[in-house]
Amino acid sequence: MTLLVISPGELEMNLSLHHKLHESVDVVLLSAGPVSAMASAQLARHFDLPFALAEAVLSKGSGPVAAQMPRDCAKAAMGIMATLGVRLAAVPVGHDAEPELFDLCLHLTDLRAAVAVEQKLRDLGVWVSDDKPDFYGPGGLQISGVCQGLAEATVLALGRTCGVDVISVAQSDAVYDLFVVSDHEQFSLKPMIKHLSDMGCHAADPWPALAVGLDRQMLAHFEARFPDHGLACVNQAFQRYDLILTGLGDISIKDFVDFLTVRGHTPSVAFDGVLQDHGLTIEFALSRKAAEQFLADYEMIGLQVRADFVRAQEKVIKISQVKPGFIKIA
Repeated sequence: MTLLVISPGELEMNLSLHHKLHESVDVVLLSAGPVSAMASAQLARHFDLPFALAEAVLSKGSGPVAAQMPRDCAKAAMGIMATLGVRLAAVPVGHDAEPELFDLCLHLTDLRAAVAVEQKLRDLGVWVSDDKPDFYGPGGLQISGVCQGLAEATVLALGRTCGVDVISVAQSDAVYDLFVVSDHEQFSLKPMIKHLSDMGCHAADPWPALAVGLDRQMLAHFEARFPDHGLACVNQAFQRYDLILTGLGDISIKDFVDFLTVRGHTPSVAFDGVLQDHGLTIEFALSRKAAEQFLADYEMIGLQVRADFVRAQEKVIKISQVKPGFIKIA
């Protein structure tokens, strides 16, 4: 057996190198943002780059920015650049793989929180557009391609803010469903349905989606084939559902009346909604996972219930501000 003998000087040098690599990071550009030209001077200044090189990096839109930079300095500089719309990420020294990116979703639960939430997003550098963020579309406000550090900072900051729920999902874990949210002519959907079917993507009960279970690669393929598809593509983790009571099933009238009374509904109004095919909304703005569990529970006690995808988040906000006990017919 051969023994490797290391002198004290070499050991100290190796430990110093290990410490340096552990405390240092490489910095890469994720996206340049809408004000990249204005950011060149700041990028050059904070990362000690020639101005021409900073311009070239931002013009390209992605790529390496700095190597073996002290973690604290990198974090501070990244925060400054984020306010200019330049998204950077810190990766381990010498790490060739692209950093994990995250998607964020924000659901307002109180309309009055919109101004405060927008300001926090701008302060963090998550929202840099001059336009107001749209919290009310399918799936709430969705922000894609955020580095892990910024995603964690956003969740932490908004977790202390009343009136908003925030969800962060790694893009590698994302699963998407496609929904019809506008007035498509049936014939215009047929080629898309056929193509999705060929990809192995189909509709699936109880979800009211055109197709479920697409990963990012499948979604990119579909959007390349149908760039103007007009469908809503929503991460399953960001979806919200109302549950609509549509029939009594096997439950007795007495048990149904007791069920309605406990939940604060007027039986006569509920019966009218069910008999008129309007249905009665009995759960509001549930996550996909919660909706699946509630559907199973209601089916087990004999109620007929369907899941309706919440297409407008403003509906969620208004409903959440209604006092408990009021009758709400879908």
